[in-house]
Amino acid sequence: MLWISFQASIAERDNLSKLYARMIESSITRMVEAVENNLFGILQDLELEEGDIDFAIYERRIDNLIRFAPHIRQIILLRGDDVLFNSNMRSPAKIDLARLNFPEELSNALSLGIQIGDTVHGRFLPEVGDVTSKSSPRKLIPLLLSLKNNPPEATYRVLVGMNAHYLDRLFKTTDLGDRDSYALLRADGTILLSRGRESTSLHVIQKAISSFKEGRDESHLKEQDGGFEKSKTTIRFSSKYPLGIVVSVDHGATFSNWLDENKILILALFLATLGVLFIAFWLYMDLQRSKILRKEIRLLSSAVQQSPVSFLITDKQGVIHYANPAFEKLYGYSRAEYIGQHPSIIKSGLASEEVYKNLWDSINRGETWQGEFINKTKQGRLIPTSSAISPVIDDDGNFDYLVGALMDISVQKALQEKALAASREAQLASEAKSHFLATMSHELRTPMTGINGIIELLQSNQCNPQQVSDLLDDLGSSSNALMMLLNDILDLSKIEAGKLQIELLPCNPGAIIENVLHLFRETAQAKGMELVSNAQEYSDIWVKTDGLRLRQIVSNLVSNAVKFTEIGHVRVNLRITPLVAGKVSLKIVVEDTGIGMTPQQVDTVFQPFTQADASTTRKYGGTGLGLTITQQLCQLLGGRLTIKSALNSGSTFAVDIPVDQVHAPHGDASRDVDIGSLQMLLAEDNRVNQKVVSTLLRQKGHTVDIVSNGQEAVEIAQQKKFDIILMDMQMPVMDGVEAISHIRKEQGLNYTTAIFAFTADAFPEHRGKYLEAGANDVVTKPLNWVQLHEKLTEVFRARVK
Repeated sequence: MLWISFQASIAERDNLSKLYARMIESSITRMVEAVENNLFGILQDLELEEGDIDFAIYERRIDNLIRFAPHIRQIILLRGDDVLFNSNMRSPAKIDLARLNFPEELSNALSLGIQIGDTVHGRFLPEVGDVTSKSSPRKLIPLLLSLKNNPPEATYRVLVGMNAHYLDRLFKTTDLGDRDSYALLRADGTILLSRGRESTSLHVIQKAISSFKEGRDESHLKEQDGGFEKSKTTIRFSSKYPLGIVVSVDHGATFSNWLDENKILILALFLATLGVLFIAFWLYMDLQRSKILRKEIRLLSSAVQQSPVSFLITDKQGVIHYANPAFEKLYGYSRAEYIGQHPSIIKSGLASEEVYKNLWDSINRGETWQGEFINKTKQGRLIPTSSAISPVIDDDGNFDYLVGALMDISVQKALQEKALAASREAQLASEAKSHFLATMSHELRTPMTGINGIIELLQSNQCNPQQVSDLLDDLGSSSNALMMLLNDILDLSKIEAGKLQIELLPCNPGAIIENVLHLFRETAQAKGMELVSNAQEYSDIWVKTDGLRLRQIVSNLVSNAVKFTEIGHVRVNLRITPLVAGKVSLKIVVEDTGIGMTPQQVDTVFQPFTQADASTTRKYGGTGLGLTITQQLCQLLGGRLTIKSALNSGSTFAVDIPVDQVHAPHGDASRDVDIGSLQMLLAEDNRVNQKVVSTLLRQKGHTVDIVSNGQEAVEIAQQKKFDIILMDMQMPVMDGVEAISHIRKEQGLNYTTAIFAFTADAFPEHRGKYLEAGANDVVTKPLNWVQLHEKLTEVFRARVK
């Protein structure tokens, strides 16, 4: 009933908005029509006049019109833009028509040339040079009347200032509320008069413009808010003039008014509802109190019948009277099996007597006990359970029954165990990383200590030639150890970033193994152990794989085996067996009689930053990266690395890679090319590198020019022809990439000269950038003469061909 009453109030207000819009539109149309009828008569008479015109007659006619038309404040008679008569009795100054902003194409088809301008502030229409504040409370709506088909400069026109305040009172004579809004619009959407924001909102103006163009008499807009009609807007257009009346009623105000009118009825209904609810509640509670205990148990059983939590009801002696289906499903007992039994049927015996003592102490105090049990199903499965057991206390404060809620928390316990395991793993990983950083610090500082000490000894000039030679050998060993460590770190970074490139080329695995064993044979002999292999049996078999990475795999495994073996032997066995489709299995087994590992150590030995234990690092050294890199290199080559080990019984590492068997490549003709003495340009900004590299090259018989940045390299390349340009990639002023691009683009003396990118950054993506810029190849720092000589030979061999 209340809803129907409220909807009726909304409908009534909607109808009023339509009625008010139509009434005001009719009134304003009649006002403008009266002005038009009277003034067009004057204009027509003036056009028919011949000879001298007595304007006093027309002035009286205009004065009479103003006297009986309160909606007109001012009338001005114009010929062209000149003022002939101004009803405000002021001097006939020119009127500022530009400020009135009359539209050109808004005259209604039924009018005879009436235009409506923008609303202006002030008591009178603005004259040229007038300054009127927009804060003036007085407003005029200008109308310009003229005869059609006459040019403005040669015809009479009448300018009328409509009293906006009088028009505003038309709206205020209605019973629109303070929250309602209204507006007088021109057909182009210009606001001539308004109150409130809703009637002048953008969507209302857009609706008015489109409706006027479509020729509608009336349009309506509703604003919804969550299914509730927030406001209703009526747009009524003048039947004769380009004017629109907008009336918007706020239904929030409608609701407030409706609430005021019906508050007594609403209060009465509310109190009646409360009364009914109170009586119903009292009857329900009375009915509950009158039920017997068995009825209560039955009702409680029904309430928890669908619960996923197991519910159990027992008497004070612990005899089971009820259990819900969840209990039956979880513990596997049927109703016939548990009714009359004791809860001990699900007891596992894992809870202490102290737990049961605390349970009964809480119940005897009338409190709920909460805790955890490990219960047992009928099938013997153990289930961790979160339990809450409460006494059912009667009005006298006594209890005869207990209610237990048993929730299976197996999933939660498993998640807790998983979280604890993850936490332990994270802790171990953190400890391993910390240990790795400490190890790295040691491994980096150890060769650096040797290098710095050797430099100091050499600078002292107190060493004989043999000592100098020995110190230089040691310096080379320390430098190589440092480079191997840095290469391990870079390899691991590139592998983890997916940037390590594999180059599949013909290689001889037997020769690779023999070469690696040669490197470690002296160390093995010094320790008194055997280093043996059957690789020579496969010296004539070639396969297609990445020989450099295969060498790295074998080297890492042999290095570890030699390092961790004190007595006995290290054996490297090679076996190549056919597979299918032309592929063979390349299997390399490295077996030692060293310290071995426990199963726990085997599980973690391939993890980065990890060795078997900290004591291993202290005794044998190393970063713990070798086996990690080795395993991932095996995977990149399409193979796998397995391990068998027992503590104090040695370890066996097996590499198994499927490869293509290929024919041995033709002999390398590079040794037949004599590159002779070369004219070389070295672009390098580091002073020490300049000295070292240039000295090495000059010792080899080459002539070397040195520059310190890319700009200097470009300039000297324009003036002098070189055989080779060695270009550092990271230099000030202009870097190496830009310098190479300039040399190639200019097509000067060194347009075809071989350019080697000289850099410590040899990541694949950067190598590609250097080659794309125009470099022939990449030479990595520190400079290796053998590597550089091979690359120079390749360039000159290609030119010979």
